Amino acid sequence: MKYKKISLPFDENFISSIQDNTKPTIIVSIFGKSSLASKSCKARFVNDFYDRPIFNSSLVQATSNSKLQSSIECFYDEPGGIIYLHLTGSFDSHSITQNIDELSTEIEEKGFLRVWSSLKYNYACSLLFLFNVSHILVLTNPVPVFDTSYLSYFKALDCSRSKFLNAIKSTLSKIPNVSTSWLENARLCSPRLLFYYETCPNEFKKKKQSNGPCHPGLKKAEHSLEDQIYCILRKRRIVSNISTHSIFAIPANQEYVFMDDSPDQILDWDEFLTNSLINLCNSSSVEIKDRFIDCGLEEDSIEKDFLNKSHNIKKFLFDHIDVAFKKGFDDNIGRNAITIPNYFEAPAFSTWCQVANEMYNLFVMANDLDEEAKIAMETLRSFLDIDTNFSERRCRKVQPIAMAAYQENLPSHYNRNYHDTKVAQALSVFAQHARGPLLDDYIQILVQDCDKFWQSGRQMCETLSLTGNPCTQPLHKGGTVDGPIKEPEQDDNHINRDELLTMEHSSSVMYLSACNCGHKQGTREDPFTIRTANYDFYQIMANDCVCGCLDRINFPVFQPSTQDYRAAQLFAKPPVIAGRKNSAGLLHTPTQMGHTQVLSLGGVFASCHSVDPINEILGEASRNRELPDRQGLTSIELTNMQKNEDTISGNQIVIRVTDTDGDSKEKSLVRQPSTTEYLPGMLHTESPNSLLPQFPSWSLVCLGSSCLYSHNIGLQETQHPGFLNSTAYLLPWDVTVRLEHHPRDRYWNSDKNKINSSPIQRGRKTKGSREFSVKIFIGVEYECPRGHRFMCSAPDKILTTAGNGIVKENGNKVSNSDMPLYFPCPCSSAPLMAQLMRIHVVTPKAPVHVTLNPMVQPDENGGPIFVTGFDAPIELTQMILEYLNLIMFSYVYAGDRGPYLPPKEPSQSQGKLLKGVYSVAEATTENNKLNI
Repeated sequence: MKYKKISLPFDENFISSIQDNTKPTIIVSIFGKSSLASKSCKARFVNDFYDRPIFNSSLVQATSNSKLQSSIECFYDEPGGIIYLHLTGSFDSHSITQNIDELSTEIEEKGFLRVWSSLKYNYACSLLFLFNVSHILVLTNPVPVFDTSYLSYFKALDCSRSKFLNAIKSTLSKIPNVSTSWLENARLCSPRLLFYYETCPNEFKKKKQSNGPCHPGLKKAEHSLEDQIYCILRKRRIVSNISTHSIFAIPANQEYVFMDDSPDQILDWDEFLTNSLINLCNSSSVEIKDRFIDCGLEEDSIEKDFLNKSHNIKKFLFDHIDVAFKKGFDDNIGRNAITIPNYFEAPAFSTWCQVANEMYNLFVMANDLDEEAKIAMETLRSFLDIDTNFSERRCRKVQPIAMAAYQENLPSHYNRNYHDTKVAQALSVFAQHARGPLLDDYIQILVQDCDKFWQSGRQMCETLSLTGNPCTQPLHKGGTVDGPIKEPEQDDNHINRDELLTMEHSSSVMYLSACNCGHKQGTREDPFTIRTANYDFYQIMANDCVCGCLDRINFPVFQPSTQDYRAAQLFAKPPVIAGRKNSAGLLHTPTQMGHTQVLSLGGVFASCHSVDPINEILGEASRNRELPDRQGLTSIELTNMQKNEDTISGNQIVIRVTDTDGDSKEKSLVRQPSTTEYLPGMLHTESPNSLLPQFPSWSLVCLGSSCLYSHNIGLQETQHPGFLNSTAYLLPWDVTVRLEHHPRDRYWNSDKNKINSSPIQRGRKTKGSREFSVKIFIGVEYECPRGHRFMCSAPDKILTTAGNGIVKENGNKVSNSDMPLYFPCPCSSAPLMAQLMRIHVVTPKAPVHVTLNPMVQPDENGGPIFVTGFDAPIELTQMILEYLNLIMFSYVYAGDRGPYLPPKEPSQSQGKLLKGVYSVAEATTENNKLNI
C-alpha cells in the first residue's frame, strides 16, 4: 500500500496517482501552536501512527514552513481512507524565530499592531478553509491549558461563515459530482473539534515508555479540562445544542481532550538525524520525489497492540474516525435533538481534491473574488482586528473635535505659518483622545481636511515684498513683483485662478520715510517693485515738497527710440565691469579724462542773507535747472595709476596740474546704450554695459547755500524732521591739497589772492608746489522704518555731541572707512535696523571740486556692487559760494537674483558703502578732472 504526502493545492498528477479515486475519505485537520523544539511540527502523533517522519523534515528536503505565512501540508492514508491536513506558519515558535529579522523590519515600517493583525488574518483564512473541508479538527497546544486566544478566531469564523455561504455554494456548483446536500449545507458536516496537548502535568507523566495504564488522576484532569472548555464555549455562544448552527461541534458522548503522558523526548537535532538515518536504512521501499514523498511499508508493520493501550492518542483519535466512517457525527443535544436531521458526508477522494483546490483559492489565495466575497473577507478582518476597530471608532469620534479646534477663532484669511500653528493645535487635541494603530492614518486625514478648509477661500497670498514681508491679501491674481521672488508654490488644490479677485499686493506694513531732500516725512506702503521703492514714492513726495524745485543731477536712464521697447532677457550671468582694486581689495573705478559729471550750483543764490531760503527757492522756481543727462556709460578699464593721477596720503591730496589743450585732448570711447531694451533691475557692476534702467534709483540735490547749516546748531528740526537728539550734525573734514607745480591755468592765477587770504585755506609755497587746506562738512545719515534719523561718526558709532552742543569728532573715519549699510537704531530696546539713506556734503569755497563716487555692496560675502551709472565720479561744483548738497541712496537693492533683504538682527550680514566716496578735484574752466 502507499502513503503519500503533498502540499496544497493539489496537482493533477497527485490525484491521478491514487488508485481508487472514488473511495470515501475522512479528513482530519491538525492546527494550533507548537514548541520551538518541535520545529513547527504539531502532528508528531501522526508520525507515531505510521512509524515514519511524515510531517517532519527529511534529510533531503529543507524544514517545511520556514515562512511566516500559513501553509497546509497533506498526507493521504490510501488504505485507511484518511486525509491528514497539517497547518503550519504564523503561530509556530520555530517559524517566528526563523523570520525574526524580516518580521522586525516590517514592524518598524508598519507598526506592531498592523503586522500582528495581518498575521492573524492570514491564519484565520487558513482556518476557514480547514473548517469547511474537514470532518475532524485537532487543536494542539504544547501545555495542557486551554488557549483562550482561539476564542476570537472561533467567534470571527462563526460570524463570517454566513457571509461566505453564497460564495461557497457558487464555487461548489461548478464542480462535478458534488451532491445536492453538500451544496445546500456548503460543508461536509459540522466538524468535531478535539484538543490534543503534547504534555500533561508532571505528576501524571510516565517515568519511561511503556504500554501500562495511565495515572489515575490523568483521566480526571482530562474530564475536568473538558468541562472547562465546554463551559467557556457555551458562554461565548460558539457552540450550541444544534451542531448545524455552529462553526464546529463538541462530541456529546465521547472524550475530546487528550493529554500525552509519554516521558519527555530528547528533541536534539543530532539525535533526530541519527534516528532518521537509521529509519531510512531499515526501510528499502522509501522513494523520494520532487513534489511529494512516497513511503511504503506493510500493513502488519503497524504495531498490533497499539490500539490495545489503555491511554494513547491513536485510540483517542480513531474512535472518532470510526464513528465518522460508520454512521457520521450527530452531536445535537437537548429536547429537539431528534427532530432536527443531521447532515454528514464522506466524499470521494477525487471530488474532495477538486473542492479543496477551489476552496483553497477562495479562502487562502483569495483569487478572483467577487464583490460579495470581498465584503465577507473584510467582515472577517473586522472581527479579528479588534484593536483596529476600536482605533477607527475612536479616531472617527475625535476627528470632528480636532477639526473644531482648528476652526476656532479663525480670521477671514491667514498665511501658511498661522495655518500650521492651527494644524498643530488640532493635532494636539486629536492626540489627547485618539488611540490605536490607525492614529497615524487619521492624522493624515485630519491634516488634509485642515488644508482643504484653508484652501477653500481662506488662503493668504503670501507673495514676499522687497523687504521680506508677505502679502496679507486673500489669494488673488494680479500684482507685480520684481526679481525672482514669485508667489509661493501653492498646494495641489486645483484652485481656479480665473475665479480669484484681481488686486495689487499689500503687506499692510507701513513705513515712515523722508523725501529726497529730507525736508518732509511721509508714510509709505511696503514696496513690491523696485520702481515703487526707489522712484515712485519720492516722486509723490516731491509734489508736496521743495524737492522738485531744487537743483539736481539726472542719472543715466533708458531713453527709448521706439514704442516697441522691452526688458532685456538676462539668461546668463552678465559680464563683470572691469575695475581696479584698492589697497583694501575693494573695487575702485578709475576716472576717465574728460568725462566728469558736473553739478554747477553757482548763481542759484545771490546772497545767503535771506530770512527763509526755502521760501525764496519756492518763490523762484524758475531758477531750477537740470543739466543734460549723461547718455553714455563707458566700460571702465583696469589700469594703473599713471600721470595726471591724484595721490592721497592720509588727509592730504596731491594734485598734479598740467596744461590742457582742447585740440590735443584724448577723446575717450563712449559706448552708446541700447534704445530698444532696458535693464529690468538696478544698475550694478555685473550689469551688461549697453543697458540702462527705466528709472533712477539714486538722487542728488543741492539744498542751497551753506548758510543753511550751522556747525554750532546742526541741521534744524524744522528743515530736517525725525533726527534723534544730538545726532543732526555734520562732521568737519580738513583736507590738505598740495599742487605739484604752479598751474598754467588762468583760473588758478585769477584766484591766487583768494587762496592766500582765505582763513581756512592758508597755504605755503614750496619749490614747484603749493599747499593749502580746505574744510568740508560731511554726514552719513541713517533712517529706520519708524522714521528716526541719525548720523554716524564712525562705522560702529552714532554721532554724539558734548553738553554744550559741540562736535568733537571729525570726518576722517567716515571718509576713509567702509560704512555699514545697516546700523541698529537706538529708538527701541529691541533695535530696528536703520538703513544708510543719505550723504550730506557742504562744499568749500576754494578752486577745487568735491567729487562723490558712491558704491554699495549689500552682500558682504560677495555679489554685485551697485553704482550710480556714471563713468566717473560726480563733481559738486560752485563758482562763488559754499553749498549744502545731499545724495539720496536707494531704498531697496535688488540684483538679477532678487532683492537683498535687510537683516533682522545686528549680528547678521549688514552690507557696506565702500570707502572712496569723497574726493577733491581741480576746478578748471575747461571742465577737466584730474584723477585722484
